Amino acid sequence: MIKRNHGGTSNKNVIDFSSPTNPYGPPAISDDILKNCIKNKVYKYYPSYKKLNKALSDYWGIDEDNIIPVNGSDEALTLIPLALKLKKLIIIEPNFGDFDLMSKNLRIRLIRPLIKLDLEELYIDIDEIVKIANKNNSPVLFSRPNNPTGYCMKEKDLEYLSSNINNLLIVDEAFVEISSCNKIKPNENIIIVRSQTKTFSTPGLRLGEVISLNKNILNKIESSLQAWPIDSVTNCFYIKLFKEKEFIKEYLTLSNNLIFKEKEFIMSNLDLTKFKSNTSFILIRHEKIPNPLFKKKLIKRGILIRDASTFFGLDKSYSRISIKTHDENLILLNSIKGVLNEKSY
Repeated sequence: MIKRNHGGTSNKNVIDFSSPTNPYGPPAISDDILKNCIKNKVYKYYPSYKKLNKALSDYWGIDEDNIIPVNGSDEALTLIPLALKLKKLIIIEPNFGDFDLMSKNLRIRLIRPLIKLDLEELYIDIDEIVKIANKNNSPVLFSRPNNPTGYCMKEKDLEYLSSNINNLLIVDEAFVEISSCNKIKPNENIIIVRSQTKTFSTPGLRLGEVISLNKNILNKIESSLQAWPIDSVTNCFYIKLFKEKEFIKEYLTLSNNLIFKEKEFIMSNLDLTKFKSNTSFILIRHEKIPNPLFKKKLIKRGILIRDASTFFGLDKSYSRISIKTHDENLILLNSIKGVLNEKSY
């Protein structure tokens, strides 16, 4: 099988700091919703997405005709270049890891300007991106907040970019609801990708959506989609979950409070190079003990982190750690301290 580089594990003998989902865990009502869906045997029937589209429309405050539900943001990011028959794509890196595989299969040339990893403030040279985009007449794709750096492109830079390139912006907002970034508004020149998988810590119940006001582009994407991208149980789950508006509001408030508090705790107590993040994970650097050794030593201590050297533009001295509960974060900090204090590497 093809090896893909992602976080996450089913190994219950380690604490998983590699998966960048919501540290608050799945909503408390998830089990009851799933039991109800199973009790009604929704798996016996082909899924209909009419109610799901309506639920997503209400949730985002966007017209149903401007939303396409998909099997997680990963599917959307692979499907968009295919549907638009792209020959070139500008990706602000580091970014989502499957583009190398996708670009080879679809014969798309990737152009990859980098985020500047400044310790004071990460930044992107927007004028450089505009020049590259217009020179190559190519769409620009970036994540906001960025995975793995946690960088959130400023709204004024986003508006400038949108106004000055002669092509599309593809914005991956998979982590936007568990971040300090404001959600951007769709228009005809922007394709937005969002994900419930990250927001609700439900990677086994995959749902994402493509959002745009450009009907022509949405038609191309939808016509490239399989007939039933979301299974009946997942479809049922999110339709019922989205009805619980007050519960979701409180859940997201608690989630973001936890992320903010614990992120500050880790940033203040981790004795390694770390970069300011706007979401539920932190990019760190450990030059004295590069990967895979750093990762292996932490696994021996029951900790799994994400080796970030598989992201374009990063070397073996980078890792990504996800925010978790306070007790788990204490274990992480003590484990890293133990590795750094070992007499021999």
